Amino acid sequence: MGCIYDMQSFSLFQGCGIEDFEALEKLVPCRLTSYNKGDIVAIQNEKCKSLMLLCSGSLSAKMIGEEGKEITVEVLRAPEVLAAAFMYSSDNRFPVTLYVEEEVTICSIAKATFLDLLHDNQTLLLNFIRHISDRSVFLSRKFNEFALLSLTERIISYLNRHKYILNIQEASLILGVARPSLSRAITLLVDAGKIKRDKNGYCLTK
Repeated sequence: MGCIYDMQSFSLFQGCGIEDFEALEKLVPCRLTSYNKGDIVAIQNEKCKSLMLLCSGSLSAKMIGEEGKEITVEVLRAPEVLAAAFMYSSDNRFPVTLYVEEEVTICSIAKATFLDLLHDNQTLLLNFIRHISDRSVFLSRKFNEFALLSLTERIISYLNRHKYILNIQEASLILGVARPSLSRAITLLVDAGKIKRDKNGYCLTK
């Protein structure tokens, strides 16, 4: 679909008709940008000036503290909307730094243009409200995990959301613990019969 790429694959545009996409392709000014593994797409505290759609590839979202401590908040895989919850905030800055894990393509739409689209399309507006609400729930749960839950409880919560731990290193970064600590906790949960390992990775027992 030209510069619009494949918007129909994004939940943000679910329910929009074919005519809506045809209009978008003709009327919406946007930019496609490609990045290679190891590149930085956005820097923490940088101004969020446009709606960014992750069309292909994957990114890791990392938060860096004042003392240089780095936490991987999540791994984002296409199709995904980036930092939409912060785009129209009074302090519209990226809360994380986005690193390329696999080569990515990003479609950017100016936030003023996207605001016009929200005004003209109620389905898109409702999808956008739902998206930022879901992100708020995710961030609330994430804070709860780090502040209140033990490591084993965080592992269970992670598996409830993601179904599997496919990569111990990746999961350790997201859970904010050292890989050996995570491996030990997983072993204890396996021994206790709370999780198991199958061909796909670690998952909850039924």
